[in-house]
Amino acid sequence: METIGEYFKLKRKESGLTRSKISEITKIGPQYIKAIEEDDFSFSPSPQMLKGYVKLIAKTVGADEEYAFNLLEPQLKESFKDKNVEDILGDRVKEEKQKSYRLKKRILIIIFAGIFIVILSFVSLKILEFFQFKPQNLVTVPFHLKKKKKNSLQYAVVLKGKVIKKTWVAVKIDNKIQKTYMLYPGNVKTWKAKKTLKIKIGNAGGIRLNYNGKSLGILGKEKEVITLSFPVKRS
Repeated sequence: METIGEYFKLKRKESGLTRSKISEITKIGPQYIKAIEEDDFSFSPSPQMLKGYVKLIAKTVGADEEYAFNLLEPQLKESFKDKNVEDILGDRVKEEKQKSYRLKKRILIIIFAGIFIVILSFVSLKILEFFQFKPQNLVTVPFHLKKKKKNSLQYAVVLKGKVIKKTWVAVKIDNKIQKTYMLYPGNVKTWKAKKTLKIKIGNAGGIRLNYNGKSLGILGKEKEVITLSFPVKRS
């Protein structure tokens, strides 16, 4: 009686296809195609897988599928008769179970890790709150800032000038070198002296002076040159 392997080998040759070409079309390894042609089904973990291969090869080489399965059926019974349920399911089913187990294990690890992190964060927060220093527990250390000493330097003369019209002034403070300034309307100038101050004004009507907080009023006429000495000597 003809076997499935003999039938497929005959149909393959009639179709002019090589095992490599059939493998390329069906995505079945050429070693498995060769094994089927030699009626060696030891590579297959289950009858279902073998039937699937037979169906694909039959379509590719133009074989009669029904006739091919009729040839395969008695060979299947012979090949798988001594195998229990676990053997029939094969290594592929075992591998799928292992993958499923590993996936579930990873998911559980992630869940427990997340719960652990949440708990740890909560506990850490509570510990920080417990040990946090409260205002009433703080010891106040007296700290005195050194007060800056007030400038003990006292000026005998403080002269402030507000310019109305352009004028020049020459100022000599505490017998030091005389300094000359050109002042313009709107300028405000202040001079201070520990002992004496002498000022010469080129336009007496163009400036108003304030001596130690008191106004000196109109000093003179416009373009009149005057000289003033401070402190003012009492008569």
